[in-house]
Amino acid sequence: MRLRGCHPEAFYPVASPVAHTFAGFWTFLLLTSRLKVRLVTACRQYLPQLILLILLANLADVDFLFGIHRGFTHSLAVAVFVALAVGCMWRIAGTFWRSAILYFLAYGSHLVIDLFTGAKLGWNASGAGVPLFWPWKREFSSPLILIVGVKHKDFPALFSRENLQSSSYELLIFGVVTAALMVLWVRHQKGRAMPHECKTPARGVYNSNPMQSNERIP
Repeated sequence: MRLRGCHPEAFYPVASPVAHTFAGFWTFLLLTSRLKVRLVTACRQYLPQLILLILLANLADVDFLFGIHRGFTHSLAVAVFVALAVGCMWRIAGTFWRSAILYFLAYGSHLVIDLFTGAKLGWNASGAGVPLFWPWKREFSSPLILIVGVKHKDFPALFSRENLQSSSYELLIFGVVTAALMVLWVRHQKGRAMPHECKTPARGVYNSNPMQSNERIP
């Protein structure tokens, strides 16, 4: 368990919006996986849904605006509350529960990413920890750090060389994962379209010869 204050020097490195935005896009791929359209068309046709999922994936860091680092917004309780509340207002996945689950995945992706974020890569337990089970004050973090967080103790630090390198690392790693997911998404769409394409020509040939079924061989 780690105790934190609100002094800027007590702030640990955190994942940048780059990583969380990619995670929000992943939930959008999950939402549109059943659509028989191209990905570009899906993004254009369902742009409000895409924006909402990306906002939810970044929402937990709203506590930063109040001078708090990884506060109660980084908890499962708030993730569930937000998912249910937004699900009541907008059912983007058809039913309430499907929509709520999708919202929870988008919000919860933030917590998962922060669990594996720290000051340096490797097995070093340099993460700040998140209060997953708030209001229980104990904080949890992974001993394996996969993301080097950005420093945000003051405004100039946001644009430091170290933060630029960390953001570039996130862009590379999450970009590669996103590219792989997009390939799987496209293959899934093609796999769904193939049975339909196979049935259509056969039905067309049958309909083009309506009298053939009425012929009788003498």
